Amino acid sequence: MIQEVYDYLQDNEGKNKLDTSNKRYKTLFEHINAAVLLTTYEGQILEANHRSSDFFGYRFNEIMCLSLKNLLPSDLDWVKFQEDIAAQGGLNIETYIICKDGHNLPVELSISLFDMKKKPVMFVLIWDITERKTSEEKLKESEKKYHGLFQYSTDGIMVLDARGTIIDVNTRLCEMIECKKEKIIGNNLFNIEFFTAKSLPSVVYQFEQLLSDKKAQYYTAQIKNKQDSFYDVEVSSFFLVKKDKEVDNFIIIIRDITERNNSEKARYIEQELFRTLMNNMLDSVYFKDEQNRYILVNKVKAEQSNLSIEEMLNKTDFELFSEDQAKKILEEDNSILNSGKPILNKIEKTTQSEGTEKWISVIKVPRYNSNYEIIGTMGISRDITSEKHIEDELARAQKRYNSIFNSTLYAIIQTNENKIISSWNKTTEKLLQMNYDLLYSKVIKDLFTWEEWDKIQSQFSEYDENKPPIKTKIKKNEGQSIDIKLSINAIKDDSGMLIGYYYSFYETVSN
Repeated sequence: MIQEVYDYLQDNEGKNKLDTSNKRYKTLFEHINAAVLLTTYEGQILEANHRSSDFFGYRFNEIMCLSLKNLLPSDLDWVKFQEDIAAQGGLNIETYIICKDGHNLPVELSISLFDMKKKPVMFVLIWDITERKTSEEKLKESEKKYHGLFQYSTDGIMVLDARGTIIDVNTRLCEMIECKKEKIIGNNLFNIEFFTAKSLPSVVYQFEQLLSDKKAQYYTAQIKNKQDSFYDVEVSSFFLVKKDKEVDNFIIIIRDITERNNSEKARYIEQELFRTLMNNMLDSVYFKDEQNRYILVNKVKAEQSNLSIEEMLNKTDFELFSEDQAKKILEEDNSILNSGKPILNKIEKTTQSEGTEKWISVIKVPRYNSNYEIIGTMGISRDITSEKHIEDELARAQKRYNSIFNSTLYAIIQTNENKIISSWNKTTEKLLQMNYDLLYSKVIKDLFTWEEWDKIQSQFSEYDENKPPIKTKIKKNEGQSIDIKLSINAIKDDSGMLIGYYYSFYETVSN
């Protein structure tokens, strides 16, 4: 299609045809819901639509200074990439684009290679596939959840078709009846010796009711295993429907209820575990009812209030703390009870009774009953005094660094791994007579002539940390070059991955 557009544009039959084709081309180029680039075979951008600015976060004039290679992942094998395009006449791949702010945008890349004025050019369509990727991830997650629910459920689960033929069973059901999965699938539910003779008529009746009324059924029955051991179960059955509301499959869930007799014991153990967790946590934890009375607190909360756990229960903050402090707590609690909006990671400065200042991180959330009605609040607070001191020290260290960075006599420029300028100091602006608009997001090599940049690249290695300064020339704002000594240092993260470069230099007197 793009070749045809250019054929039309270059047609010599008449101006009207050329104008019409030109309008169609511009409409396609500017109004398509994708980023559109026209590049050389080497990737240098020749033309871009304004949608590209929305995609990449660059200003339009910045995009025109870039190469397609600048936008693609740094680990892309560009030579092979070009070879594939040349061999196939184009390429369609899913990848990601590196936006100006550094985030990766998942895209579908569609490249067409053709000749324009006897030179190879590439027409590049870039589609944002964020929603598709999100949907795919949600689908994968949904399938994982289904698989986990089905295979690792503590209940036996059976999937039937409308005739009662078993099409799938989970591991738990196989364990319950002591039979392998392949021996069960393909049989009819009512032809296998699974339910006892006493229970089978009830099961058949319930299945018929489900078919006719299409209402979920719930009943008790008896099943037996290969050892003819009988035990009671609860059976839940329901159906799945397709988009056209046609019945697809029937699901039967079988729960062994012999454990029910031990439920009270299990509940007691659970409560003990919860209390053990509560009282061994380093954080302060409490629960309140709708009247803002404490109904449960842990040991840390009680100790912080200089009270015992028993002394705090069934009391409000007005009975435990000063009126000013209690009013402040009440206002926050009522806000949560009325709006349901939690308070998350609120940082508070407190003064202890002995005069010690502490910083506390506070979380307060609403408590709900089974009907999703707010029935109280729960709070967790953590002493972050040490973390706060570290944070303050880091802030002071950053301030000292910024002071040194901006007061040094050396001009310093920092770039990302693609050598696009991200920051610089005041000495740089003064020496080069350039401001923010002239420096930010500029490719560092544009500050040098091609000859000087080639010389710099030939002498610099990111693996040689002791490389002496390089004598070169750098361009000032109005094109004048000055002699400098330039040092380059690669910036790497903790894993050794390259994330940028430092360029430091100072003016020298030419010989």
